[in-house]
Amino acid sequence: MTIFFTQGGARFYDDLPVGVLYCRSGGAEFQRRRRAAVHHPARHHLINALEKETGLHLFERTTRRTKLTAAGQSFYLDMVQMTSFGRQALKKAQDIQEADRSRLTVGLRQLFDYGTFSSILAEFQHQFPNACVDVVPQDNRRPLEQLRSGQLDIGFFYATEHSRDRDISFTPLFSLGYHVLMNPNSPLADRRALHLADLKGQSVVSSGAFDSFLSACQGPSLEQLAQVGVDCSKISPSFEGALIMIQMGTAMSIVPCLSTAVIPGFVKVPLLDFPPVTVEIAAMRHAPRLEVQSFIEIAKQKYAHPHDPLLMETLI
Repeated sequence: MTIFFTQGGARFYDDLPVGVLYCRSGGAEFQRRRRAAVHHPARHHLINALEKETGLHLFERTTRRTKLTAAGQSFYLDMVQMTSFGRQALKKAQDIQEADRSRLTVGLRQLFDYGTFSSILAEFQHQFPNACVDVVPQDNRRPLEQLRSGQLDIGFFYATEHSRDRDISFTPLFSLGYHVLMNPNSPLADRRALHLADLKGQSVVSSGAFDSFLSACQGPSLEQLAQVGVDCSKISPSFEGALIMIQMGTAMSIVPCLSTAVIPGFVKVPLLDFPPVTVEIAAMRHAPRLEVQSFIEIAKQKYAHPHDPLLMETLI
């Protein structure tokens, strides 16, 4: 039996086993329609058909009024709730089907937690096996613009590189401490931790205006480095170029990364002078899509638990 509740009166569809019930009180228009319905043979027929189909006495009917019995009131309230659940179930199924056919573009930052990111991606693909996920490098110069322009559906940001934006939703995930990245043969490679002043006389490579990764994650500025006697003359047009210089032993770099991360070919030593930076996942607030919300929720769940030791096999 299928029951529809409307505000337009009672109707019966011959091709469906359907009773349609109008059971709402109040309002002059309703009272006018109800009085008209009392004398309408078709509506009497519908009420009789519904009561016969359910086996319930749902209405008290007189020549002046029609009202619900106690059983009718209970039946009506339950059916309203069931109808609401039905609409919600249909909408949810439609959203899931659409999400499973979607294409999602996710941005990724340099020296990110690639191990956990891979597990987030795997869990998302398990939920939506037919969805296509493109992972692209994020622009360090104007990272938020990729979200606003629609180039990215989801991005990762350092909490200190943006002000709150009512058009973008930011969700904190984890914190990264600053480390000095260096060649294993560096004289500072065996230190347990470093202060900024310990880098006096060392060369720290920056990527200049081409790719402001250091300034994007709000590490020490070039001015702060210069004040303690750090050579900041070495500039690489890309972060990858800077990594090559570090591997060659001609420079160091200061980057945020997990304390548990093992970076093949490099030594990282904690830098004590700067507090950890919070990493956030972000998406546009307007018209949230199920696949975007699901990806963010998976990320939140993954980072709700302590990290296992990671091995970063690849640097992007």
